[in-house]
Amino acid sequence: MNSLLAYDYETTGTDPVRDRPVQFACLRLDMELNVIGRPTALYCQPSPDHLPDPLACLLTGITPQRCQEIGLPELRFVEAVHRELAAPGTIAFGYNSIAFDDEFTRFMFWRNLIDPYAREWKDGCGRWDLLGLVRATYALRPETLEWPGDGLGGVSFALQRISAANGLPHEAAHDALSDVVATVALARRLRERQPQLFAHCLSMLDKNLALQEMDVASKSPFIHIGSGNAKAAGIRIMMPIASHPTNRNELIAWDLSKDPRQLLDIDAETMRRRLFTEPEERPGEFDPMPVCRIAANKSPPVFRNLHVLSRERAAELDIDVDAALANVPVLRGVLETVDLARLLQVVFARDPAGYDAEQALYAGFIGNVDRRLLDQLRSMDPATFATSQPGFVDPRLDELFLRYKARHYPATLSQREEDKWEEYRFRKLIEGAADNRTVSTVREAVSRCRESLAASSAPADPDQYQVLDDVLAYTNAMAAVIDPFGTVPPAPAPARPDAPVAPQPGPAPVQPDLFGGANVTPGKRRVRARRP
Repeated sequence: MNSLLAYDYETTGTDPVRDRPVQFACLRLDMELNVIGRPTALYCQPSPDHLPDPLACLLTGITPQRCQEIGLPELRFVEAVHRELAAPGTIAFGYNSIAFDDEFTRFMFWRNLIDPYAREWKDGCGRWDLLGLVRATYALRPETLEWPGDGLGGVSFALQRISAANGLPHEAAHDALSDVVATVALARRLRERQPQLFAHCLSMLDKNLALQEMDVASKSPFIHIGSGNAKAAGIRIMMPIASHPTNRNELIAWDLSKDPRQLLDIDAETMRRRLFTEPEERPGEFDPMPVCRIAANKSPPVFRNLHVLSRERAAELDIDVDAALANVPVLRGVLETVDLARLLQVVFARDPAGYDAEQALYAGFIGNVDRRLLDQLRSMDPATFATSQPGFVDPRLDELFLRYKARHYPATLSQREEDKWEEYRFRKLIEGAADNRTVSTVREAVSRCRESLAASSAPADPDQYQVLDDVLAYTNAMAAVIDPFGTVPPAPAPARPDAPVAPQPGPAPVQPDLFGGANVTPGKRRVRARRP
């Protein structure tokens, strides 16, 4: 039997690859959105090889010290999250969860040797995203809700603003459990007022149904709703032009509002530039490539029935349906002329992997032999685990295993393993290896946040200054352990309005030894001198 699991994270920053969850909340529902379980809210103790973004801490009010005090050790936190998400028949959903929360889940599972994908499909499980339905509702049935403005002439899809505009409960934005409650309330409102649209969007969690809506073989137009043009809520009339050359769950589609004849003489380098140049790097006359990668396994809001978009609504959104349909035969003719499959192979060719192991999730799937070995390692009793020397096929796993062991079972490290772990922490948190956040960047960010608070016309909030003090104290304590000889000298802290005395660094974060022994302060067993 299926159930829905509304869930949300609060995190140490916005990057799923490098940041970490600090709070997880969920609420289990039946398929009619009735509550069938008790709400869950968990905190995660900080990892000894990671520093938070001070801005994220200001936003949530969650500091490393608070997580250390009330949180679970990371391994227990991860296992608790996995039990919820991987329970048979679970369809996990949230608000912008596929782009944000699900990515944090994948990388968290990857770091902790858990299959990052199985919970998305195995044992009748799936995943969905309410944001896609909300965008589709605005684009196709705008009378359903009140739509708050974004201050720039468009619509804001922020959960907090939509909840407020429609009288839905949302007591504390950026608290995971409050966000879950607000997500469920919004889902109920949409299901009540637009049951058919709700059912269609929910059905798209089945990737085979999504692929049917975007049938590549027929080369027929369909409606896709994603991010993009604020006025149009990202709605486009598109046509599939090819399957993705390396990802079988994705297809490439053409925006039919654009002339497809530009494909006739384009080369791979030009297409790559027009596809992958970041918005902030584009010159004034830049013409982005009017194609879209659509992942069938990410619950895309897609509709092969073009009549779901009324002519009146299309006119309101400046969508010329007739012009789009006139481009269908033109595009079909172009596809008969251009060797698109060969072109796309070059355009989407992966660069040689040069990533840190923890960032290399998408560098390839783990083979069956390695997966069985990882599952065995995670199920071992502590004594057996301590003496295990796995021989992995995939080279990424040796480093993942060492870091897993160092974080969760530090007492089992050999001297050589401890040296590697401490060197890794130094390179990451002091030198910024693999573009990670460092002691210096955190200190600088704290200073910028203090300056912003001081310059604000709003009255000083002592709680916000205390959050920054706590982040700085935690960072300084971490630096004292990892960099005891002061490669990076501490920056002087500007005085805050309500507390002229600078805070003293707090104790170094305590890392629980899950073997049941004494707590271990990371790096305290042996400190090596390092030269600047």
